[in-house]
Amino acid sequence: MGIAILLLLLLYKFIHGTFEYEKVTRFEMVLIPAYSLLMMIITLKEDSSLGKIMASIMLLILGVLIGLFQLSGIRIKTTGQVDKYQRPIVLVKRNWSYLIGWIIVFILIILFSAHYHPALNHHDIIDELFTEIIRDLFAIAYLNIKNEWFVWVLNVATSFTYDIFLAIYHPLIRQAIRRHH
Repeated sequence: MGIAILLLLLLYKFIHGTFEYEKVTRFEMVLIPAYSLLMMIITLKEDSSLGKIMASIMLLILGVLIGLFQLSGIRIKTTGQVDKYQRPIVLVKRNWSYLIGWIIVFILIILFSAHYHPALNHHDIIDELFTEIIRDLFAIAYLNIKNEWFVWVLNVATSFTYDIFLAIYHPLIRQAIRRHH
């Protein structure tokens, strides 16, 4: 019962946060996608069968499309302030398109989990939901949570697409995540 309440609270925080402005950070827009790319390569290198390569290509294409869709509802706001490295502080509100894309990614993860782990049950699905919410709420969790290869592939495709196009179309975002000198 306690886990269910915790999950509901985290789910509420995640959904509510999707519709609030959050500060753009270099950690989330540069380091997390780079770490995900490294982990994708490592996990795929362990078993690079033709089936996994084909599935990865399909997931990369789907992930790019999802990342582009997630961008469609984004709202950006500048604060007029700068951080300690003299970079502008920029806020982003992700909105419905991000949430819908996140749900699609979650469904894909469950489908792939069910395919590769036929004994998947409702407890496993709840665990995966908990993990995905934690990762989205606390970016540092990416460094501590073990994932299947398909999770890394989807994360690379969606996050790189989302972050790259966000930076391309919004010069202030590029400035906000640039390296400090």
